[in-house]
Amino acid sequence: MPTPPTITTSTITTTPDGSTTLHLTTRNTAHPTTPSLILLHYWGGSPTTWSPLLDTAAGPLPPSTTHSVAYHARGWAPSTGPADPSAYGTAHMSGDLACVVRAAGFDDDENDENNNNAGFVLVGHSMGAKVAMHYAATARPRPRGLRGMVLVAPAPLRGGLRLPREEKERQRGAYASAEAVRAVLDDVLTAGGLQEEVRERCVRDSMRGGEAATRAWVEYAAEEDFGGLEGGIEEGLPVLVVRGDGDFERGIVGELGVERGWRNEVVEGCGHLVPLEKPEVLGRMIAEFVEGLPGRK
Repeated sequence: MPTPPTITTSTITTTPDGSTTLHLTTRNTAHPTTPSLILLHYWGGSPTTWSPLLDTAAGPLPPSTTHSVAYHARGWAPSTGPADPSAYGTAHMSGDLACVVRAAGFDDDENDENNNNAGFVLVGHSMGAKVAMHYAATARPRPRGLRGMVLVAPAPLRGGLRLPREEKERQRGAYASAEAVRAVLDDVLTAGGLQEEVRERCVRDSMRGGEAATRAWVEYAAEEDFGGLEGGIEEGLPVLVVRGDGDFERGIVGELGVERGWRNEVVEGCGHLVPLEKPEVLGRMIAEFVEGLPGRK
């Protein structure tokens, strides 16, 4: 029988006033030669978004050995967030990610016995991908442990995500009720439906958001334009961009980072929720990406 993963939960506070506390789920311990995964969910997701990739014994990311840290973004329960509705922008979430990186032991002191020297790969989905890119572009000192990024159905830094008016209106009400969530899952976010258990878990996750966190992405965070920061992402950093062929944002966003050598891949028969629709395909892509990182020990 396969060895089950060791799963622990913890919390960290990321703001001086204590208003923002993030809930982390960590699987296993850091490996001396294989980079860890830091997982950032989409708007309405949670750490369980990544469970299908990490819970399959015969899958490409072995449950008993893959070290990962996933967390609920600020304002998505059980994480908490500020009362200020303007405090849920990309830069705020990027600051939270910096705290997660430090808490996970990925600091810049190579002599620190707690430093996980194999480094880490950021795996961000949609909103989480935009946050990952912002962090990679702005974190100072530059995080030497960052080995690469996998951006899944990413919202872009440059230009922001500017949806047609009717789509933006639909998103405003997307998580207003369980029935609304089911409708957007079936009609917008996926290409062919989810297993019922996964679908209902998505409903629960999407209803976890506080009002400020839920509204912020649609009202301003998705559209924030950080194109001027792209040059801050380390030249030559390996980046894999993955998007479903049926993703409703595909024609709006297009490919990312081609001029920087980023690799863009398309998953067939898939919508926006790649980790849930095609977990084994995405898991294999991530495993191959990590295996192919330059200078891997």
